[in-house]
Amino acid sequence: MSAPDRSWTVAPTLLWFCACLVVALVVFDHGLQAVADRLTARRGAAAGAQQVAGPTFAAKPAVVADSGDDDVATVPPTPPPDAPKGDRTHLGALEDICLEGTATACKRWAMDGFYKAVAEEKRGKLGRAVRVSWYGDSVIATDAIPNALRKRLQSELGDGGPGFVFVVPPHRFCAHETVTRTNAGGWETHAISTTLSPDKLYGVGGASAETDGGRATIKLISGTVTSVELYYLAQPKGGRATIAADGAEIAHAETRGDAKAPGYTVGTAAGAKKIDITTEGRVRVFGVALENASGAVVDNLGIVSVNVKSFGAHDEAHWVSELAHRNADLVLIMIGANEAEWLNPHDQDTKDYQGRYEKVLGPLHKARPNGSCLVVSPTDQAEAKDGAYPSRPVMPVLIEAQRKAALASGCAFYSTYAWMGGKGSASRWFAKGLVSSDFQHLSHKGADKLADAMFKTLLAGYGRYAAP
Repeated sequence: MSAPDRSWTVAPTLLWFCACLVVALVVFDHGLQAVADRLTARRGAAAGAQQVAGPTFAAKPAVVADSGDDDVATVPPTPPPDAPKGDRTHLGALEDICLEGTATACKRWAMDGFYKAVAEEKRGKLGRAVRVSWYGDSVIATDAIPNALRKRLQSELGDGGPGFVFVVPPHRFCAHETVTRTNAGGWETHAISTTLSPDKLYGVGGASAETDGGRATIKLISGTVTSVELYYLAQPKGGRATIAADGAEIAHAETRGDAKAPGYTVGTAAGAKKIDITTEGRVRVFGVALENASGAVVDNLGIVSVNVKSFGAHDEAHWVSELAHRNADLVLIMIGANEAEWLNPHDQDTKDYQGRYEKVLGPLHKARPNGSCLVVSPTDQAEAKDGAYPSRPVMPVLIEAQRKAALASGCAFYSTYAWMGGKGSASRWFAKGLVSSDFQHLSHKGADKLADAMFKTLLAGYGRYAAP
């Protein structure tokens, strides 16, 4: 065969190879967005180095003026000096909203459900751990920020346990810093932003894992738990799930049902460090709540590639039911890092953003009318342009849309953007090692700084709530 003929035969082979590669990445990395994340992520990280999910770019060192102070400008956790007595609207970066009455004569504020739970826990009257559920994109999914807040709340209220944990995480970047997880026997995962499920049933955390005879083990890195609650899906031809704590069986669930519906089973232990879940037949689980009888928990419900549209993948009635059962005292939502990459200040999607966000928040009040919800804005983000790294122009527009959606939906709002210094702060934070080179994901130092500020603000808000 001539040389031109041989080169012609190579093209189909290359095309088939590329197609197979894309299919493999979709299967193993759960979706086209995750494939895009993989292809744009930095390569060659040192062994053991923390990885982050989501689009990244290798930034040149950001050149910024440095005052010599290791701290960065933040919004102080104090009300304006001219705030009327009784007005709890503003507390540093936290903006609360009165749900009944007026700001100076308010009977109920949006954050009161959480503050009330803290007060009852401090008096020993709550009867369970204070529950905080944190939803978000990969910025939350790494668990750096939730875990930092978890440690601070538990130092104040006691160790309530890891909280709600995915039995099998829906993506390799969905982490939890208080446990280790292993599984065997084959599990298929679905989530609202990775591989979608046709029935739209994802449980309280937005993800499910299904197996036919698989097993999974969760080990606590420190501490123990006394309560293990399995969240599962009852379904036709369902199998059996058995829960063991430190090797002793504590509960089992028969997941066969006439129709698909949420199911729960609880087991108790004297204080367990290792939880084993074994299955027989087809079993689909949403996660497991690992708790103690008191203290505080922070659920990490962040999932890679989530954006405001992702929550539309939920069957709303199912999600409301799951939210109501989880019974969180405070629901935090921190999304926007992904949207900021493609939105601009003037396009139609940006104009529609507030309405889309309000649809995300609607189920929270249906499920927990007496609980609290708090919208946490994304941090400032920068983009490479003409050799510099200015803030993305959409950031103030995006964050104001989130603020309006929160207040319109009866949720409080925390402006991380304003707290960290507003426009241009991403580059300053990068120069101080507080944010990674993608200008989206905080370093552990940055996560600790944000969690500490939020914790102090929440405590200050509680102090004003509890004051006579």
